[in-house]
Amino acid sequence: MKKIVFILAIVGSLFGLEIPKNHLVTTDWLTKNIDNPKLKIVDTREKKEYDLGHLKNALHIPKSAYFQGKVDGVFKLYSTPEQMTEIFQNNGIKEDDIVLFYSAGIKDEDFGDGASGLWNAWIYGFENSIILNGGYAKWIYENKPVTIELPQIIKSDFEFATYKKGSLSSIVDILDAIYDEEIQISDARVSNPYLGKDTNKELARFGRIPTAKLTPVVRHVKLVNNKYYEIVTPEESKKAFTNNGFGIELNKPLILYCNTGHKARGLWFVAKFLVNMNNVSIYDGGIVEYSRSNFKMETGEPTE
Repeated sequence: MKKIVFILAIVGSLFGLEIPKNHLVTTDWLTKNIDNPKLKIVDTREKKEYDLGHLKNALHIPKSAYFQGKVDGVFKLYSTPEQMTEIFQNNGIKEDDIVLFYSAGIKDEDFGDGASGLWNAWIYGFENSIILNGGYAKWIYENKPVTIELPQIIKSDFEFATYKKGSLSSIVDILDAIYDEEIQISDARVSNPYLGKDTNKELARFGRIPTAKLTPVVRHVKLVNNKYYEIVTPEESKKAFTNNGFGIELNKPLILYCNTGHKARGLWFVAKFLVNMNNVSIYDGGIVEYSRSNFKMETGEPTE
């Protein structure tokens, strides 16, 4: 990891690229840097959308690429190191590149597409990645140019080796957190599935993990000009997390989950980079795995 960071510092001074501390960039930032050879732009939308128009030089790596993981036959929320290595190599992404992910930006849940790409790279030690705030929809709203031309790709030899355990939690960690008042659990879904009012066929049972607080990721994005969604300010995110003292304590460890990881990844990005929580991770099996266990689930309004 030190090697990647060191190279990035050199590249930044040579090519004029800097990664903001919150890993979130504006359309103006991208306009300024779009032709930088060390910037790899990734479109996470569906292929039919990409083919109709995309940002200049944008690679197409849809959100489905970041939901492939299985370990010993058990579904996981992450793509494996081998899968991520193949994705990066086939798209010509190198160790010293900066990768920018952008989503459609037309729905409140779209932000999770870019966050999924960033999180999958992050857990394997690749930290020089960023997200375009507002996504493709904001780019179009500002009448910025798009293209249907495909980028030229030269396959790279980049390899992912391992993962950063601090960004992942297992079902064992979840069970520990249920009985540990110092470790918080956060449900990134909306109220109905949290309360058990659900029909999702992926779940064996409906409800939430005991002690989990309801912290919908949709509270951390806002519709702008009735055209595109942007992430709210850090101050607004903190208010959404804490819920006037009845939600998450920002100085304690936090484990996030949703059904399949999409919402949890968006909430992880906000918690880590906007709210600056030091110890935040995602439960690697989500409520899909947990609902298939014999462990207790809760429904209805919380009693505490």
